[in-house]
Amino acid sequence: MNYFFVLLVFLFGFLTSQAQESRGDLALGQWKSHLPYSKGVAVTQSKEKVFFATNKSIFSVDKEEHSIELYNKVNGLSDIGIRTINYYTDEANPENQFLFVAYENSNIDLVTKDGLINLNDIKRKSIAGDKRINHIFFEGDYAWLSCGFGIVKLDLKELEILFTTFTNLVVNTVSLYQGDLYASTEEGIFVAPNDASTNLLDFGNWELLATDVGFPSAYYSNASAVLEDKLYADVNDTLFVFDGSTWASFFNKPNDEIHSIYAGNGQLLLNHTSPFPDRISKVNPDGTSGTIWNDDLTGSVPQSLIDEAGNIWVADFFRGYGMLTPDFELKKFELEGPITIDVGDITIVNNEVWMAAANMEPKWNYRSNNFGFASFIDGEWETYRRIITPPLDSVRDINAIVVHPSNQHIFASSYGGGLIEFDRENFTIHKQNSSLQAPTSDPLNYRVAGLVFDTDNNLWICNYEAPQPISVYTAEGDWMAFGPNNAVNQLTNVIIDQNGYKWFTSRNSGLLVYDSGDELLSNADDRYKVLNTTSSALETNDIRSITMDLDGYIWVGTVEGVYLFDCTGQVFDNECPGRRPIAQEGGINDLLLGNEVINAITVDGANRKWFGTSNGIFVLNTDADEAVYSFNTENSPLFDNNIVDIAINGETGEVFIGTQQGIMSYRANATDGTDFFIKDNVYAFPNPVRPDFEGEIAIKGLVTDANVKITDVSGTLIYETTALGGQAIWNGMDYNGNRASSGVYLVFMTNKNGLEKMVTKVLVMN
Repeated sequence: MNYFFVLLVFLFGFLTSQAQESRGDLALGQWKSHLPYSKGVAVTQSKEKVFFATNKSIFSVDKEEHSIELYNKVNGLSDIGIRTINYYTDEANPENQFLFVAYENSNIDLVTKDGLINLNDIKRKSIAGDKRINHIFFEGDYAWLSCGFGIVKLDLKELEILFTTFTNLVVNTVSLYQGDLYASTEEGIFVAPNDASTNLLDFGNWELLATDVGFPSAYYSNASAVLEDKLYADVNDTLFVFDGSTWASFFNKPNDEIHSIYAGNGQLLLNHTSPFPDRISKVNPDGTSGTIWNDDLTGSVPQSLIDEAGNIWVADFFRGYGMLTPDFELKKFELEGPITIDVGDITIVNNEVWMAAANMEPKWNYRSNNFGFASFIDGEWETYRRIITPPLDSVRDINAIVVHPSNQHIFASSYGGGLIEFDRENFTIHKQNSSLQAPTSDPLNYRVAGLVFDTDNNLWICNYEAPQPISVYTAEGDWMAFGPNNAVNQLTNVIIDQNGYKWFTSRNSGLLVYDSGDELLSNADDRYKVLNTTSSALETNDIRSITMDLDGYIWVGTVEGVYLFDCTGQVFDNECPGRRPIAQEGGINDLLLGNEVINAITVDGANRKWFGTSNGIFVLNTDADEAVYSFNTENSPLFDNNIVDIAINGETGEVFIGTQQGIMSYRANATDGTDFFIKDNVYAFPNPVRPDFEGEIAIKGLVTDANVKITDVSGTLIYETTALGGQAIWNGMDYNGNRASSGVYLVFMTNKNGLEKMVTKVLVMN
């Protein structure tokens, strides 16, 4: 027997996720998804709820109250990339019910009221070709899975595969009618008796229905369903009906292809493609029919269903999700999220998150990404892109984004479309009206990459492959271009060190360090320094990321690990070659992150280094010689191990992570510190600490790296620590490892020299 690997996880997440996701607040150590909810791929229903699947997550809608709950990898699902769903209720035991979730990689989740059962046997099996599960059909205690390689029968009580029929054909659906199994495939409908006398494993025992029943000699079938003791199946563009003895043509829309059928409430819903936006046909057993469409809902309909009240629930790939009442009143269900999983540069300023949608690494070729850029402000996502933002109609591949330090204008770089300036109301596109230049080999396109503001509010710009690849847009509105007399012109990113030197990363030429001198708009006092495999410690010229830490050191991420330049003041004196940092792991000294591809580097308020790689996230301490965290898809809700960018909200400690499969955030325990205590900004949370709270207690709003002592009201010291930047963490325990008793606790804080002091209180309730 072929047994599934079964993992049971008891989930508090499904009970609390909707409140947390809608409020946007996170406890320390919690994760949050920021997924698009614009593309519907499937819909199913229970007695009380309708479940919609997006391509990355699921949400349910209460049929009466229309309240919404979210289900995704952050709050309990085991995977992302959903293929299809179906809801199962055991007729003999209605308490036994669950949502069956099939993923694109053939992983399976059963979402029960008590938790999650993960079935990953098909995913783990080495099966040639298409392994995807296209359809789920329930027969009593069994599930029939229509797959790209054949048919799987699953025992839902024992959670084991009973058999697999390999067909060498893509199977789209399976139906059971009058004791026979009907499989709709890319090469027609195959039938076999569902009894012990037939070896269903051998596909040679399945008979192809063809011309002898009135079908064409060559045809395909996408779907079938049973309604009122008749079997309905599509044959090319026509719906046929079978009454047990005769097949007959029943419904046809010329040039429309039926791709799914729902049978329920005494009617059939046919979802079919059309030369026009997709339509839904509602067909009655007597042959009468009607067409259902709504310009706000039906454009490309994968699935729809009808409930017991006659409401039609629609999942549309382009227009989202909604319900049409019997009177055709529309109720749309719109969830907060970005419009795409595509992620480029992420920037956080003043609690505002700004995200560019195009990631140009590693080749920096045109992507024709039309998703523009987006903001996440006060818990709401807003997208600025072509079609809905006409000034951006001709702009593609927006890959980097920054916020002006004083006037809060948004500047975004387009790879080919120049520099976009957005004053929060109007757009200005800077190309010919600036010092930006097009490559000589591509004279119509202005390729802009990394952006950074200096302390005087001048914007420094990477003008990729331009003859003069460095441009500055001054605070006074002047423009000027600069460039070294060498071939380093594929500039991708830029930061400014504490000396005012600009450090540019290059796709294949290492680093370019530029000193603009005392006269900004003159090149007479400019200096350039190239750091590459021949002039520095770099062992590769393929640079992917760069940042400066709180000590002023420059950290460089390459396709072969991490490099450190901790002597920036001497870089033009040829005395700063850089070095490979050494990390300790298991008592063994080794090169930091070995040969990992370092796609992103950022620094938190405690000066800890966050490295985003192609194998997840590694967080190291201030000196980068000891691990603090390690996140990947196996030990965390991380959507994907290929990290694109990481940005940290210094005020809250929330870390925004861009992956190849979308954005998520994590509430870390370090924040930016201050120089002075501000009374109203210093507080503990949660406060009070209630008996059921099991997490960490944070004291925030502190001066950088403050010393923190916690005592009871009698003055007995029970805990002491150093703040992580501007936030101290207490696990709620005393020095003996026991949970602190009920009562008021005093928190005493001082800066390093003891001159800055502050006191606050925490109430613990047990």
